[in-house]
Amino acid sequence: MVWFSEVEHLRGFAALAVIAVHVSMNYTVIPVVNLLALLDVFVYIAAHFAVPVFIVISGWVLAARYAGEYSIREFYRRRAKTILIPYLFFSALYLMVTVEGAFGFAGVPSPERVAEALLLGTAAYHLWFFVLIIQLYLLFPLIVRGYDFFDRGGAALYLLLSLLFLQVLWNAGAHLLGAFAGTEWYTVLIRLFVSHLFYFVLGIHVARHTGGFRSALRSLSPAGMIAAAGGGALLLGGIWMAAVLHYGSIGGSSLAVFCVYRLLEPLYYVPVVAVLVLAAWRLEEGGGRSAGALRSFGEHSYGVYLVHPLVIAAGAAAWASLTGLSWADWLTYPVIFAAAAVVSYVVVRGLSGVPYAGYLIGGSRVRMGP
Repeated sequence: MVWFSEVEHLRGFAALAVIAVHVSMNYTVIPVVNLLALLDVFVYIAAHFAVPVFIVISGWVLAARYAGEYSIREFYRRRAKTILIPYLFFSALYLMVTVEGAFGFAGVPSPERVAEALLLGTAAYHLWFFVLIIQLYLLFPLIVRGYDFFDRGGAALYLLLSLLFLQVLWNAGAHLLGAFAGTEWYTVLIRLFVSHLFYFVLGIHVARHTGGFRSALRSLSPAGMIAAAGGGALLLGGIWMAAVLHYGSIGGSSLAVFCVYRLLEPLYYVPVVAVLVLAAWRLEEGGGRSAGALRSFGEHSYGVYLVHPLVIAAGAAAWASLTGLSWADWLTYPVIFAAAAVVSYVVVRGLSGVPYAGYLIGGSRVRMGP
């Protein structure tokens, strides 16, 4: 299999963005809508490119690894080993340990709660990703054959545009159905593979046309791509800041705001992927400690993703006990973000060398994605 030097850096960027999302989301406990809360809302929305980037990487690397003939049985065996074991273990852990609100022991869950958590990824706020990626892995042999069929006919870009249109309609429809038929409909629909299928197939397209992708990206103006990504962040972040300022919270915003957001989000995420690839190239070419640190962080991003909610919750509790500062204070956010990134990485890096621990938190061969 051909390896892509930019992948580990992309994983590193995405893992840092995930931590930023889960730190900034604590704006909800700030009692008033002030400047700190609005800034947190902006970071929360702007950093949501993390999951689309991970999905693109998954499609990219899977399509490269399984480009020719391969054993379907071996494919599913490898996917089960890297995904199901950590998902089951950490679902059990987060069902018993509270990482939202007060940090502590949650007690033994009921069978109904266990079943819901495993089906919907609700044991903790970040495990929904596993429900999504498991579906994409299960369907990968069909998806990649469908892509190759269109690609051989010269219609790969038509397929991508069609999937983009379908995904936007699906996600907006999930909000509509959730508003009129019950929030449980949104919870289910937004976790189905269609909600992120465009990004997965985009990764497959990059794997099949890596040379053309790199040439096309190098031909574009870096300043233009940065402006597009920055403009998208300002637009989406600004929409939600205005909504929170008007309605008092994201959850209390009107249905129209949610639907407009779903219509616009891919126009932000796609330029962000391009900018992050350019940044990865720049780091690769420059080398140095920063490039090495981000690469190593990306190599351990799977484990970082799994453990960072524990570090955030424990760190926030310790920080409040030592300093008296809470999520309503400015200094809390950069401190907890830095602590979550560093401590999560150190823990995962340390455990990755322990026999069999790699199956749970990701060793050097078990990373976010395939």
